[in-house]
Amino acid sequence: MNCYKADPVSREDIRRYVRDLKRSVGLENVLYFPILQFVENVLPLIIPDFQFEVVPEIEMGGKHGETYPSKNLMRIREDIYLRAAAGEGRDRFTIAHEVGHLFMHEDDSIALCRLAPDEHLKPFEDPEWQADAFGGELLASSYLIQGMSEIQVQMKCGVSSSAAHVQLSALRR
Repeated sequence: MNCYKADPVSREDIRRYVRDLKRSVGLENVLYFPILQFVENVLPLIIPDFQFEVVPEIEMGGKHGETYPSKNLMRIREDIYLRAAAGEGRDRFTIAHEVGHLFMHEDDSIALCRLAPDEHLKPFEDPEWQADAFGGELLASSYLIQGMSEIQVQMKCGVSSSAAHVQLSALRR
């Protein structure tokens, strides 16, 4: 089985990285992270050659988003973008996940690998797990949601019930 393997990164490392990023742009204590405003207005200031494209569904097919870190390019399917703009948690998370790829996955940090039949990729080496952890932390930061219920996290952070559950479960580990 072929896979992509990233340099190992722990959840704690991702938490620190996201908090530093949010602090650097003055959003450290914002509970409802403005993901589209961040992508459209802040990322071009942080990454001068950043490109963001909203792409018709017919062109992207089943892909909700794709990011090319070496090109500083993020592409989001139009229906995902529109639902994120309307506050849909799952679609906001898709965009936050792609931001995770942008910041965490340069060409030299990802390798194509072949695993033995009984071998499994460790989560902290999986670029998709890393981008999910980044996206979850960006939208529902662990240091801001402590003591909240899942419904409170969902409502106050604008995330899906699944994302709220994952973020709160990760606090208990």
